[in-house]
Amino acid sequence: MQHDRARKYGRIAAGVVVIWVLIIGALTGIGKLIMITHNANGNLLGDHTIPHWFAAHRTPTLNHVSLIVSNLGATQDILIVSVVTCAVFLAATRRWRPVIFVAVVMLGELAAFLTIAAIVRRPRPDVPHLDSNLPTSAFPSGHVAATTCLYVAIAILVIGHAHGWWRYLFLIPAVVMPVMITLARLYRGEHHPTDILGSLLFAALWLTATTMLIKPNEDAFRRGRVPLRRRKAADRSPETAPVTR
Repeated sequence: MQHDRARKYGRIAAGVVVIWVLIIGALTGIGKLIMITHNANGNLLGDHTIPHWFAAHRTPTLNHVSLIVSNLGATQDILIVSVVTCAVFLAATRRWRPVIFVAVVMLGELAAFLTIAAIVRRPRPDVPHLDSNLPTSAFPSGHVAATTCLYVAIAILVIGHAHGWWRYLFLIPAVVMPVMITLARLYRGEHHPTDILGSLLFAALWLTATTMLIKPNEDAFRRGRVPLRRRKAADRSPETAPVTR
């Protein structure tokens, strides 16, 4: 039994690693294609026009607001929300699968972002930047990728584990947070639109792969835990239950 479980988890881990490498290869290829076609600061999908439009419409108030919003997608804030999410789900479910899911998603995102950025080395948009001493290059946006992965992962877990209509409210931050971070990063002159699209593509592929392989909600209805509506139906119809002698 233990041997079979170890083999199962080994296959899952191997699948996650293989998919991670393939996604990195695909995103790196897209980034290098942008570079070799001389679109590093070209106008592919508005890469020149949009950052310049935002730069031309800056105000002191928007500068301050964009800084606050942008910091919500920074490593420190993402780490805090990730740790809190893991702690809450571990306490609420007493299962490690949701914790492993969040950890794999976020660590995989960080490692992939650093790897792709180091290989592609795309310059930032040619506008005045509101942030200084940026440690990485433009493609892809780590802020957008991390924010999307984190808040969509939270929505996946809550919708899969909770009951009631309110669980779908977690789709709101899963959509609103990436949009807010995207606008803030574009406004501050740190990314081209195609950097953002690359981040969203990565997040979509990575979240799909990890959700299918890790199955973070698989334990939600195990060991006697059934959806609320089924439990109510069973309570109303005791005559349909099998008789135990």
